[in-house]
Amino acid sequence: YDKKENCKLKPFLKIIRDSPTYPVIYDSKRVVCSLPPIINGEHSKIKLTTKNVFIECTATDMTKANIVLNTVIAMFSGYCSKPFSVESVKVVYPHKDNKEILYPQMDPVKFETNA
Repeated sequence: YDKKENCKLKPFLKIIRDSPTYPVIYDSKRVVCSLPPIINGEHSKIKLTTKNVFIECTATDMTKANIVLNTVIAMFSGYCSKPFSVESVKVVYPHKDNKEILYPQMDPVKFETNA
């Protein structure tokens, strides 16, 4: 227990305090990478030698989360060894009958606007 670290976490605890479930992000070997929005893991820190990056976004509004995720991925992917290439990730929603969705969902969106 690190009292200094707990002070950093305190503002975020109210987000999940009354939730019956908590988000957990883990890899294929079930190593916990993150408990958003509380803490990210040592396992997933980016170093100068990092070659593969997992970008995740958690939010209470799915539309806003997808916009942020797509924006960050699009901007970051310009620096990939093959520019603007990304790999999808299957997300399983246990609280929604194990519904599976592939992200990112970067389909083009057509809209009209005035200059």
